Amino acid sequence: MYKEELTESGIVKESKDGIAEIIIPTSAHCEECTAKVYCKPSSNSDRTITVRDSIGLKPGDFVLVSVFGSNILQTSFFIYGLPLLILISGLLLGFKFFDYQKEFFSTIFSFSLVTIYYFALKHRLKKISTPLESRIIIQRYAKNL
Repeated sequence: MYKEELTESGIVKESKDGIAEIIIPTSAHCEECTAKVYCKPSSNSDRTITVRDSIGLKPGDFVLVSVFGSNILQTSFFIYGLPLLILISGLLLGFKFFDYQKEFFSTIFSFSLVTIYYFALKHRLKKISTPLESRIIIQRYAKNL
């Protein structure tokens, strides 16, 4: 997966100041995906991706967006893997340090650590104003294809 690419076609919704917002239509694979709550939180919202516009895209242009597998792997680790490690570490630390009702307080402690992690991650992502544009490839198609 490190050298693979995930490629999706989309339509440019908006492009200004060198940043383009692209709508990715829902595919049949989306219904089977368990992570769809992150990329398409409600049934009426569109999946969108924000990328650097280095080729002068216009609204309505059809584009091909390619994301490297290393980015997908890295994102999956931060969303799923690291919280799991924090959860297990919190449980183990809780069992070591709590004397009374170890199971209960260890569980509360580990869930608290994971909650703090997700809030910190969300806060960090809000501070990042630029998208992961250097790792996304955009190709422009003719509008009347």
